[in-house]
Amino acid sequence: MKPLQIAVTGIGIISSIGRNKQEVFENMKQNQTGIDSIQSFDVSMFISKIGAEIKGYDPSEHFTPEEQQSLDRCAQYAIISIQEALEEANLQREHNKTIGLAFGTCNGGLNSLEHQKTLSNLDSHLTKNYPFFQQGDAVAKYFNLNGPVKTLNSACVASGNAIGFACDMLQHGYADVMIAGGSDSMSPSVYAGFNALKALNEKPCSPYSHHYGLSLGEGAAFLVLEPLEKAVARKAKIYSVIIGYGLSSDAYHETAPEPEGKGILRAVKMAVAQGGVDKERIGYINTHGTGTKANDPAELKGLQSFFGEQFYDIYVSSSKAYFGHNLGAAAAIEYATTLLALEKGLLPATIHFEKAREGCENAKLVTNEMQVHSPEYFLCNNSAFGGHNVSILSKNVFHSPQTPNLDGDSETTKQSDVVVCGFGTVHALANKSGKVLLSLINYSSQTTQLEFSLKEYKKDLYERRMNPLTQYSIGACDLALKNSLKSNDWSEDIGLVYGTSRGSLKSAEKYLGSILERGFENASGVYFPDMVLNSTAGKIAKKFRLKGFSSSHSSGGTDGIYAMLYGTTAIKSGKQQIILVGAGDEASDLSKEIDRALLLSESTYETAEGSTFLMLADKEIAKEQGLDIYAKVKGFGMSSNLENDIYQTIQKCASQCLSDANLTLSEIDFILYHNNNVFDTEAFLQLKTDMGNIPIYTLNDMCGYMESNGSLFHTQVAVELLSLSEQKQKEVTRSLGWTRDRLNTGLILATSINGNCIAMAISK
Repeated sequence: MKPLQIAVTGIGIISSIGRNKQEVFENMKQNQTGIDSIQSFDVSMFISKIGAEIKGYDPSEHFTPEEQQSLDRCAQYAIISIQEALEEANLQREHNKTIGLAFGTCNGGLNSLEHQKTLSNLDSHLTKNYPFFQQGDAVAKYFNLNGPVKTLNSACVASGNAIGFACDMLQHGYADVMIAGGSDSMSPSVYAGFNALKALNEKPCSPYSHHYGLSLGEGAAFLVLEPLEKAVARKAKIYSVIIGYGLSSDAYHETAPEPEGKGILRAVKMAVAQGGVDKERIGYINTHGTGTKANDPAELKGLQSFFGEQFYDIYVSSSKAYFGHNLGAAAAIEYATTLLALEKGLLPATIHFEKAREGCENAKLVTNEMQVHSPEYFLCNNSAFGGHNVSILSKNVFHSPQTPNLDGDSETTKQSDVVVCGFGTVHALANKSGKVLLSLINYSSQTTQLEFSLKEYKKDLYERRMNPLTQYSIGACDLALKNSLKSNDWSEDIGLVYGTSRGSLKSAEKYLGSILERGFENASGVYFPDMVLNSTAGKIAKKFRLKGFSSSHSSGGTDGIYAMLYGTTAIKSGKQQIILVGAGDEASDLSKEIDRALLLSESTYETAEGSTFLMLADKEIAKEQGLDIYAKVKGFGMSSNLENDIYQTIQKCASQCLSDANLTLSEIDFILYHNNNVFDTEAFLQLKTDMGNIPIYTLNDMCGYMESNGSLFHTQVAVELLSLSEQKQKEVTRSLGWTRDRLNTGLILATSINGNCIAMAISK
C-alpha cells in the first residue's frame, strides 16, 4: 500500500468570527475574538456568562421553511460550511464518482430535544433529529452523497477523528472523494454541564495563560479530501497534504487528561510514524489547549516527551481564544484555520495571553498576534472527555512553491491480512462464555429481555452508577479478551473501536432530568460526562488499559460492521496490530421515544439490548502470539441511500464488497442480513429472490433488533459458523434448513434506518 497522501482541496467554515473562511481569517489576523456575552439563553446563574456564538444567525437566509424544520442547527451549520468547501473544490460530479461524508459531532441534535423541555410524550418530528447519526445522514441526503457516511462521536476529537477516517476511506479505495469535518451548536444543557464541572472561564479563555478555564463556542468546518495524485491531475488548489494521523486513549479518567500527556504522546507518535518523516522537520503544532488547569500542561508534557529538546524550538499555539472551544467541531475548525494562516505564511496565535501558567513557561508559544513562519510539516492535536486523542500530521504545501511531491511517495508497504481471534457477546441468547450459535440452533421463542449485572459477573470491573450500556459492553469486551488472549500483558498495545448510535440514554435521562427538576444551575456534574457518546468507549479503555488506536462512532444501524471496517483499515495501515471492535445498545424510556420517532416501533422485531466484541489482529502477529484464528476478514463495501432506493444501495454495496475481497457471488456460501424490517422489508425479500440458492437469513426475528450491535451480533454468528469443523457445519446447516453443508465464505449486510448500507465478506 502507498503511504498516506491526501490532499485538502476545499475548505468551508462558519464560526463566531465569520460566516465564511475569508471573514474568519481576516478577523483572526486582526486578533479578534468571537467570545462575548451569551444571547441565546439565560446564563445569569452560571459561573461564566460568555461564549462564542454565531451572532445574528438567520436560518431563512440559507434554508426553506421545510428544510429548517427537518434540519437541526448542528446540521444547518454543517451544510453551510460544506457548500463553501465544495464550491472551492470545484468537483465534477461524474456519475461513477463515489463521494462520502465523515461527520464529527459532540452534541449532535441535542437542540431538538432541549427545545421540548420534557422527556416524555416527545414530538416525533423534533425527536427524529436528536440521534447523533441523524446529523450526518441529513447532510449526506442534502448533498445526495453516495459513498460511506459515518458520524464520529468521540467528543472533542470527533472532527479530527472524522478527518482520519476519511483519509482511510480514500487510501483503501472505498471513496473517490470524502467530505470531512465537524459541527456543533451552542447548547444550554452542555453549558450547564461544564458549569457543574467548574471548567468555564469568566473571561475570554487564553490557553497556557495564567487565567484558568475554557470558553464554549459553536460552529462548523469541513474539508474536501481526495488522493493527492487525483488532485494534482485535475489541477485543483491544494491547501495541504495529510500524510499521517494517530488516535489513542488515555485510559485514565472520564474528564481529566493523563497528567504526563502520555495519550497525546502516543497519538503523535502514531501520526509521525505513518507519515514517515523525521520529527526534526516538524515546525509548528496547533494544540488542543483548552485553557483548563489540567489540560494545558499535560499536553505540553506529552509533546516534550516525544520531541525532547527539539520541542522548545517548535512554535506552539492554541486557536480556541479566537472562536472558543467548538467541542466536536474543534479539531476541524482549528485545522482549517491553520491552513488559512499557512497559506499567508503565518501561524495562528493564542490571543488574550498575559503570562504563562505553571508548566507552560518554556514552550515556544505564539501569543497575541500571528507569527510569520512557514514550517515544512505541522501537527494539529486534540483531546477529549473519555480520554480520546487525535493528531494529524500534514505537509505545508506553501513551504515550497512547487507542486507537492512527498519524500518516498513511490514506496509501498506490505498490506496485512486481518483475522478474527476472539469474540464475546452479552445478550439474552448468549451463554456464559459469550457464544450465541448454540442458542440460535436450539431457539424456541425465548425472550430477548436481558438480565445482566456486571457487578455479579465480575465485581472489580463494576463502578457505582455505571449505566447498563457500559456494563454490557465491558462484560462483552472481557469475554472477547478471555476467548482470545492468553494473558493481559499486551493490553496497552491493543486498540479499541466502538459503535453506538445513541450512547447511554439512561444516563442522558438522568442528566437532563436533573435540569428539568432543579434548573440549569443545578445540573448534575456526575451524569454530565456520560452525555458524550464516547464515554462508554472511554470506560472500556480505562478498565482494560487499552491505550492504542481508539475511536467511537454512530451510524444508526450499521455501527457494528463499521467498527470492523475501521479496525481492519487501522491494522492494514500499520497503526495497530491488535484491535478490539465492539458495539452496544441499551433500552430506556427515552430510547422508546426515539424508536417511535424513527418508526422503529413499527418493526415486527422485538427491541433488544446487549453488546458484542470481536478481537481483530494482523495475521502474522496472531500466529506469533499463538492466538486462535477463527476467520479472516476479506473486504468491505459501503454506500449511502442511492436515490432513496435501498435495494439499489444494497446492490452497489455488495458489489463493492465482492470487488474489494476479490470474490465472485458464486463463492458466497451464505448471507446474514441485519435489517430493521421497516424501510428495508421489500429490499430483503427481493435480495432473497435474486440471490437464488444462497441462504439469506436475518437473526433479528430471534435475537431482536439491536440498532448498533445487531450487525456485529450477526458477524459473531458467522465467525462461529466458519470456525466449526466440516462435520459440525453440516449438522448446524441441516438444523437451520440451509441448502449448503460446507461454509467457507459469508457476506454480512446491514442497513441503517436512513437507508445507508455496509457489507463485509468473511471467510474460513
